[in-house]
Amino acid sequence: MLLISALLRPPLSGVGPLLGDIQQGLHLSATQLGLLTSLPVLCFGVGAFAGPWLVRRLGLVGAFTMLLVALTVLLATRVWFGFGYLLLASVLVGLAIAICNVIFPTLIRVEFPSQVSRMTAVYTTLLSIFASLASAVAVPLANALGGWQGSMAVWAVPGVFALAAWAVTARLDHPVSAATAQISAPAPSIWGTSLTWYLATFFGLQSANFYVLLSWLPTILMAQGMAAAQAGATLGYLSVIGIPVGLLLTANLRRFTSLTWLVVAISGFTSVGVLLVSAGGSLVMPGATLAGFGLASSFPLALALIAEKATSQLITTRLSAVAQGVGYLIAAAAVYLARATFDALGTWNVALYGIAVLACLQAFAGILAAKHDPI
Repeated sequence: MLLISALLRPPLSGVGPLLGDIQQGLHLSATQLGLLTSLPVLCFGVGAFAGPWLVRRLGLVGAFTMLLVALTVLLATRVWFGFGYLLLASVLVGLAIAICNVIFPTLIRVEFPSQVSRMTAVYTTLLSIFASLASAVAVPLANALGGWQGSMAVWAVPGVFALAAWAVTARLDHPVSAATAQISAPAPSIWGTSLTWYLATFFGLQSANFYVLLSWLPTILMAQGMAAAQAGATLGYLSVIGIPVGLLLTANLRRFTSLTWLVVAISGFTSVGVLLVSAGGSLVMPGATLAGFGLASSFPLALALIAEKATSQLITTRLSAVAQGVGYLIAAAAVYLARATFDALGTWNVALYGIAVLACLQAFAGILAAKHDPI
């Protein structure tokens, strides 16, 4: 879990602080830079739908083996062969991560059947830790390794260790065939239920807020006059500051009699936080703190809502695939539109105001999902 999690966020979070160097080194236009940040998130949406299909074809062990090999090779090579290969490899990395996102909860259910909530909390915490670590060390690594290429390629190293650990894990006596059979079994369609769309909207809007900041916050802060290393460190701080809160919420969600006020509070933190960031100066860090609390809590809450509203493991997997698939398509559009808005208007504040609005809409979707009957 530790080593695979190290591959699922740094390929994106480690790019934002380096965008200026990448643009200068490869002589990229604003459109090319926008594609480099938005297409991998778009692939999160497209790839999510392929998760159940891949497990049916290869089984859980075979699927993870293929994904780990692909991620390791792509992360090691994507920076060395020009923009075309960088973009293609980033797309394939996005697809691989998307499938891992969908089938990882199934792996947790199989390997830790009596500790699903606890291990889900560990999983989401690891994702946040590695996302913040990658953004915080991106610029120092580039300085130490001779450029942005080394800083991005170094994240292939956990892949090598993950493959070795997975080879051992796959031989242990844990029956993963049952998970494959459950995913391939027939189930009623979930596309026509309002709950599916409430969950997809909530997941999509919280993802949009996270990935817009993940992709563009260092650029936004540098436009406000902050140094590149400090801007990357601020993104790392935003990503890590809310981890304890998200961990506590995920581990204790069953104690809440109603999730309505929790959804409102989390969304409010995100909205107020980005508005403070838009003001710049001394308000950036308080804003990053509030936004960090909101963003770190909204992702595990989205996963928890999916698990809570599904009545079987099969429906959980398929509901997760649909919610994440549609949700990440929303997020990809938001990432691209954030840059397009800046190019058109010459200010990042409009994008930040947009995040504040999306956070409010996220609250409405979360409330409706929380109140809906399970399926």
